Amino acid sequence: MQILTDDVKDPQKTASFIFVKAAFLVVVVVLTFCFDGLKNNAYSKEPFQNTLIGNMSLEDVDDGLWDGPILFYKGNGTPFYLILVEKTFQKLHLYRYNGRYQLIKSYDCSTGEKPGKKQKENDEKTPEGIYFNVKSYRDSKITLFGDRAFELSYPDIFDHLEGKGGNGIFIHGTNQTIKPFATNGCVVLNIRDLADLDRRVPLKTTPVIIANHLPYRFEPPKKQLPEITGLFKQAMLPESYRSLNRRFRHIAVIGFQKRVVAVGEVKIKGSRNKLGFSRLYIYRPEKDLMVVLKREWSEE
Repeated sequence: MQILTDDVKDPQKTASFIFVKAAFLVVVVVLTFCFDGLKNNAYSKEPFQNTLIGNMSLEDVDDGLWDGPILFYKGNGTPFYLILVEKTFQKLHLYRYNGRYQLIKSYDCSTGEKPGKKQKENDEKTPEGIYFNVKSYRDSKITLFGDRAFELSYPDIFDHLEGKGGNGIFIHGTNQTIKPFATNGCVVLNIRDLADLDRRVPLKTTPVIIANHLPYRFEPPKKQLPEITGLFKQAMLPESYRSLNRRFRHIAVIGFQKRVVAVGEVKIKGSRNKLGFSRLYIYRPEKDLMVVLKREWSEE
């Protein structure tokens, strides 16, 4: 059993260190980058230190496919939405999940001129991974970039770990004809399609998975993860809230390749009722090994 405690300063050394053979899935908490906490509606990014949170196992993936992007979901009857961008087919898909996957709509889109995963600034490639909207822009004036744009969280903790660079990746509109593979790395839709997508889902909180091919069968998970999600729930809360009465309104665990993100909305009951939003970033270098990299927390 290994517990990582040093700052992640050399991604290659860190990657080789955590590729340790294990008989069990070991969920290890690792101190990664030193982030300052943010308040109010901004996410605070908290590294973990010296905390073992358990052992468990995810489903085997024999054919290289996951059953679906959602490994676990409990939403008290509320559906969960996902945006999936498939670069090969130049499509953006909107899915709803509430025990089963339902394709709501597919839109034509354009991604980076160059094939492959984004590696550095100005390489004209679109990144691949699980991303979130970090800032939204809306303007009544229609320009070359449309009337709205949604900045994605690239590069995230996974990208930093893999040594990837660059920034400024958006989902945005355009007032011109959509041409395939014609952007500098952003995901671009027709302005009418982006407005339609914006009306259908809360883009601020909807995960965006970008892939060359979508590695999913779009079937409900064959194995539930009640024990491991209990561990995730504990890790998703700041320590100051763990002793308080709280209730998760929903929790979802999302997987893409070696990346896993747990997202949750939790009601904190105390002197002042608060609504918290948490993301837990988990690296899965092997099917029997998971490393928790970082928690992001915001509240209202």
